[in-house]
Amino acid sequence: MLSALRHHRRLVLVFFLLAAAFLYFAHIGSYHLIELDEGRYHRIPMEMVLSGDYVTPHFDYMPYFEKPIFQYWVTALAMKLFGFKEFTGRVLPALTGFGNVILAYVLGRTMFNGRTGLMAAVILATSALQLIVASIGVLDMALTFFVDACLVAFYLFERTEEKKYLLLFYASMGLGMLTKGLIAIAFPVGILFWYALCTRRPRLFLKLFYVPGILLFLAISVPWYYLVSKANPDFFYFFFIREHFLRFATKMHERFHPWYYFVPVLIAGLMPWTGFLAAFFSKKGIFRAPGTLRHKQDLILLSLWAGLIYVFYSISDSKLPTYILPCWLPLSILLAASLERCRREKSWLGHSFLINSLLCLLFTAAGVVYLMHTDFLSIADFFSHGGLLIASLLIGTIAAAWCWHKRRSFLTVFIILTVMAYGFGLGAHQIQGQIHDHQTAYNVSQDIKQLNVPDSTPIIMYGYFIPGLVYYLDRPIATGNFMGELNFGIHHTDRTGMYYGSNELYALWNSDKPAVIVVEKKYLEEALRVVGTPPARRITDEDYTVLLNGPAALDAAR
Repeated sequence: MLSALRHHRRLVLVFFLLAAAFLYFAHIGSYHLIELDEGRYHRIPMEMVLSGDYVTPHFDYMPYFEKPIFQYWVTALAMKLFGFKEFTGRVLPALTGFGNVILAYVLGRTMFNGRTGLMAAVILATSALQLIVASIGVLDMALTFFVDACLVAFYLFERTEEKKYLLLFYASMGLGMLTKGLIAIAFPVGILFWYALCTRRPRLFLKLFYVPGILLFLAISVPWYYLVSKANPDFFYFFFIREHFLRFATKMHERFHPWYYFVPVLIAGLMPWTGFLAAFFSKKGIFRAPGTLRHKQDLILLSLWAGLIYVFYSISDSKLPTYILPCWLPLSILLAASLERCRREKSWLGHSFLINSLLCLLFTAAGVVYLMHTDFLSIADFFSHGGLLIASLLIGTIAAAWCWHKRRSFLTVFIILTVMAYGFGLGAHQIQGQIHDHQTAYNVSQDIKQLNVPDSTPIIMYGYFIPGLVYYLDRPIATGNFMGELNFGIHHTDRTGMYYGSNELYALWNSDKPAVIVVEKKYLEEALRVVGTPPARRITDEDYTVLLNGPAALDAAR
């Protein structure tokens, strides 16, 4: 069988791509929107479709400028084609996640060989963080793809001198600029600058300045920024100054974490392949014995690619786990190249395999322990929906160790590990679905719908804001004693009744007008103190409580 696999590599590649496509697309409509991001990034394109305004993004019927337009456009198109479905906002993340896997194969094959390219694609396709981010409606997967496409395109240009790759470089950068702003320029250009400097080839960097490519970039990225700035004079300061420079230089978004924040993200996010990072330190590994000058330059590019992004976000005052996803493609290629080198040196499974096996077992144990102390997923849920993940890690690890002990066959063991990783990915999606369904606004929105609240009755989210409530109820949701991301919109719209301070909320609640308040558990006592009068009706749904004053309760009873 193994010899047959070696002689039918194209068939193996096609089978892998089909399996990867199933892993990335089959599940995207199987669970509800997770808060906070999915509710927001589904509602904005929904309002685009409903209003017909595809220039100025709106959320909760107010201008919303925290992110650019591209993913909203793609999601809006999916909504036009398929209706207002939960999976529509996950189409672009799934497509770009799958595309990233293809990029890993192309770059790994170009730098090293086809085996390395396929292994890199397998590692990337089945790594935890890549899988998770590609299956939720956030912008980070698309940004990662466009940044990766920029660097892959430039590398192909470096190897071939074909200008079409520079056009691809600038097209990817333009789409990245429309996805998440200036960071799509800073990462590729910054990495290539240091790459040219570290390889003592400054002229290589100067080759980036290709006029047709620059014009293509401007043609893709500038029109929307021009139109939205023309329609909204405050856009430029808010988006470019506040959301770029102040976001990363200050703690304004309250996402500050210590510099080592991404260490556990890296360890967990590369599962079930993390332990093979130890292969980097092998005496005969790719770093300590890189080989040819070309391979030295390739290692410098991959190291700068992963390292600079990791360091940038580590020193930033704004941190989220998804931010360092652009590190995954170069890390996957480095891992694959290390395994291939160790295979040739007949030492690949040494310490790295042992470390990876232990990490797989510890990951499973840690997951069970964690779930014993959390509210959103019970142990019963975990074992009923996460049994595949547990079985994959346990059985896969044991089977791989046994085969290595008996046969010492690299290909056999890697196939076992690949099957284990694929099962891990499928099992992770099952658990992810359960988490989504417990961290969603869907359930509380259904409770509110059953009340048949008239459109004239204000629904107020107190102390915090869950964007999915706007999506599922398809109506304005006001805020109480909280503005957060709606601050700009509240102060730049002529809509009234979108924000209630303590005094305004007290007056409304104790008037003859109906009012409904939605509040998280941690803000419930505070909300009750502010309104003063006990609710006439109360509905509790997991983490949220719905409060109705007297007139609202009478309306619901009719």
